[in-house]
Order: sequence, then structure tokens, then C-alpha cells
Amino acid sequence: LTLCRYLRQQWPPSACCSTGRLLDRTSKPAAKCPMHHLARSLVPPAARHLLPRTPKRVVIIGAGPTGLFCADRLRHHFEVTVVDAKEYFEFTPGILRALVDSTHLPRITFDYREVLERQLGVEFVLGKASSVGASLGNAGTGRVCIKPVDSMIGNPPGHINFNYCVVAVGVSNGIWKPRFPGQPPWPPWAARPMSSGGSGPSNSIGGGADTDVEERKLEARRNGLRALRERITTSRGVVVVGAGLVGVELAAEIKHFFPRVKVTLVDGAQNVLPQVADGARDYARTWLQQHGVKLRLGTPFRPESVGEGQVVLWCAGTASRASSLFEDASVLRPNGQIRVNRRMQVLRRVSSTEEVDSGSASGPVEHEPLAQGRILAVGDAAAVEGVPTAQMIFHGEEMAAVAVANIEAAEDIASPLAWGKDRREAEPGLPLLCCTSLGPMDGMFSTQSELVMTGTLAAMQKQLIEETKMGALRGELLSNLLWMP
Repeated sequence: LTLCRYLRQQWPPSACCSTGRLLDRTSKPAAKCPMHHLARSLVPPAARHLLPRTPKRVVIIGAGPTGLFCADRLRHHFEVTVVDAKEYFEFTPGILRALVDSTHLPRITFDYREVLERQLGVEFVLGKASSVGASLGNAGTGRVCIKPVDSMIGNPPGHINFNYCVVAVGVSNGIWKPRFPGQPPWPPWAARPMSSGGSGPSNSIGGGADTDVEERKLEARRNGLRALRERITTSRGVVVVGAGLVGVELAAEIKHFFPRVKVTLVDGAQNVLPQVADGARDYARTWLQQHGVKLRLGTPFRPESVGEGQVVLWCAGTASRASSLFEDASVLRPNGQIRVNRRMQVLRRVSSTEEVDSGSASGPVEHEPLAQGRILAVGDAAAVEGVPTAQMIFHGEEMAAVAVANIEAAEDIASPLAWGKDRREAEPGLPLLCCTSLGPMDGMFSTQSELVMTGTLAAMQKQLIEETKMGALRGELLSNLLWMP
């Protein structure tokens, strides 16, 4: 407290908001605060939002692990607003355990408003970002348009102006991500969580029209997982489609907690886990076979092969959440991911629409940063030009660290953990580090070329990663020190 008083005397917070909430959503950018990052690092993280900051605003769309990584790093120097369409955070890698173990969900979730606003001093807006782009007639700023998700639980503003924007909306995929109305439907044969907790048809094939599942509230998410868990335990068997990291781990979790349930793992690939080392594939395949999981590999999934009373769990494929976020469709790749350069700046096509439509554009298509490079994208939603990345938290956080460094460098802010104030670029060759659990007592840690660890130690390692990651996201000091970049 004495240090905070001294720093406030040296740098009066005349233009800063001491509560972490925005004072004026339409105010113009003011002069940057001269306070150095090193002085802030001496103050406990939970109290740093009380210190003076530049009034320049960063809006982060999406509050998954990569979005919260950016919010935690940038809140020490900027007014940060986080926008998300649900009320709670969910640590995605832990949701498979939460499906089969009801006591696990509270360990991997927390309320956004409680943590972001009351502990970290970051403003949280409950709403859906409908569009993002540069402000007309006001160079150096942009605007995010917000739509309410529910009139009873949120009353977001119509728009929020920003100096920088980070898009971290992720992707939509199987049962391990909360479902919102308007998202692409699952295949008609796939089992769906039910927010009401009611019982559904015993056979998931031909179950009628595809209905939206509302899981913006934590209670609805809990009810949906409980309903699906009941369907699994009362079914005549479970068919898991996709033998990647998610499918293998889900099959192992179900077999460990419900050993009497018949589990079949289906994939068109010739082996499980095609993205990891041979040793990891062999270890996982052996574990699954020893525990009674039936493997149907090398043959594509056919809905007509599912028997009466079986439940299909879809663990393959993803869908973009950014397809309608930008008015300029040239920022999107054919698969729906956002095109970014190595500084994580969103890229738009330089050629005019008329040239592209008529096919008169010759030579390679050129791109330039959107909104003078003030709009960035990270995580699963983004694809870096010339740098292959995987859809995993480690790669997403590496991308987020690059985005944070470049925003700080643009404002002449230096981190005490970095040399100088130069801009940073993503480098190719990010390692593929996979920690996969095979039930709570077994697992494996591997790269794309080597199996590093197996057994109980690997299972404990994954649990430790989960606990410390959740602690770091909540702003706990010890966990932050463990994951300090």
C-alpha cells in the first residue's frame, strides 16, 4: 500500500479509472502514461489495476485462455474491455473429465465478472460482437458493435470504441465447447447436451429437428453435461467419432468411470493420434485395447452402422466463429480462419473487389494490415501466414504473447521480461507438446517426434497444468510465477 501511494504521487491518475471500468466509451485517446512496467511489477498483480494507466483502450473479443492471457498482460498499461457471449470461463481441456465426473466442473470454471472486474480490474461486457472494424473519420481508432445475448442477463452497449482490438473467438467444435443459438448444427446423428436436463431418445440417429442448445449460463452448461452423462450410462454403447487427441481422451475417460459401457472409437485414419510420435500412438492404442475399447480404424464413419440404443459422440472437425465478424470477407481464409501476419495483425486483400470478381488481378494477391494494424487475432480463430500452428492452448498463448508485445511496442512500453521495445514476430517451428490423460491415473506426454513420459507421472503433470493454469487465469501470484513468459 505504501508503494502504491508513492507511485500515485509520482504519476497522478488524473486520466485513469481506478475501478477498472471504462469512464467514457466514446472518449478520444489521450496522452500515454509515462509509468514504466518495471515499477508495476513490484506491486502484487491483484493491486496493479489501482495504479495509473494510459487511457488507451484495448477490446478483447473472446474470453477463452488466449483472450484472458492478453487481458492479464495488457491490463497493467491499458484500459481493457473483454467481450464474451457467455457468463463463465471454462478450461476446455478439462471438460472431458467434467462430462463423466460431475465434481470436476467447478474446478475448471469461474464467473467472468467475479474474476475480471472484482479481482483483475478488467471490464467485462456480456454480449456478442457482431462486427469489428476501423472507425470512419477517426484514424487510429476502431469500433466493435455488440448485440445482447439475453435481455435478462446482459445489457451491453451498442458499440465500444477502441485503440486496439484482439480477436480471440476460437472455433466451434464437439461436445467440449458450450453451444449457442445460431452456431452451425452438429451432424443429425450426434448426441446433443440438453440444457433442460430432460431425457432424449435412446438412439441419437434420426432424433428429429436440430434444436439450439443455450449454454451461456453455467447452470445450463451443468445441466447439459448431466443429461448427456445420463444418456451415456443408460445407453447400449457409445460410439466416439474421431481418434485424435479429444476422441482418444474421451473414450478413455468414459471407459475408466463407466467400465460397463461399451465404447467404440471410429476414424478413417489407420491409427489413433496421427499427429503425435509413434511411441505415443502405440501406448494409447495398447491402453484402449486392454481396457476394452473397440477400434474401428481405416474406415469412415457410417451413421447406418450405429446400433439401436447407442449414443454417438462427435469429436472431429471445427467451424469458424469469425465468419460474420468482419465486413471485409478478404480477411478470412477458405476454412474460415482469420488471416494474420507474423505480428498477429489481421490482413485484408489490397486488390479491389471489382478486380477479384472479374479475375483481372494478375500475379500473387497482396495483403495489408487491417485498420493500420490495430486489429489483431490470436488462437484457434487465426492462421499465421507462413507459420503453421495447431489448435491448442500452448500455440494460442504463443500467438497472444506476440500480439501483446506488439501492442506494447506500438505505445513505447517495455516489459521487464523483454529486451528493448522492438516489435515481435511469430517464428516457425513451434513444438507440438501434447499431454493426454487416459483416465485420472494414466496418461502420456509427447511431442510430434518423441514420447517423453507415460503413466501416473504424466497424469499428475496434466492435473498440475490444469490447476496452475486456472490459478493463473484467476490472478493468483504463485500460479502466475509458474507460467511467467
